[in-house]
Amino acid sequence: MGKARTVGIGMDYSPTSKAALRWVAENLIDPGDRIILIQVQPPKADHTRKQLFEATGSPLVPLEEFREINYSKQYGLSHDPEVLNILDTVSNTKGVGLYMNNELLEPFDR
Repeated sequence: MGKARTVGIGMDYSPTSKAALRWVAENLIDPGDRIILIQVQPPKADHTRKQLFEATGSPLVPLEEFREINYSKQYGLSHDPEVLNILDTVSNTKGVGLYMNNELLEPFDR
């Protein structure tokens, strides 16, 4: 086992995003690594929330805090049991540190 790594994963809660998270958890992550789930803002989201961290940057939020429904509602995020299950599984089986970043990136048009 090499040096612990930090892996960022964009999450918009689409089936593709969830599949990418599952693939990373099963194939890329090693024990001791750290996953940062980067929230992608829904197209119709309240963009004023982005201003909250504009000057200082978004803090990394541990999985335990992210799991709380009030936290998700405060930032307009989905409380998705499937995503939480994937994160719980990789945390329990590989001892991975899990954090969420609320930078709330906007999706881009393709």
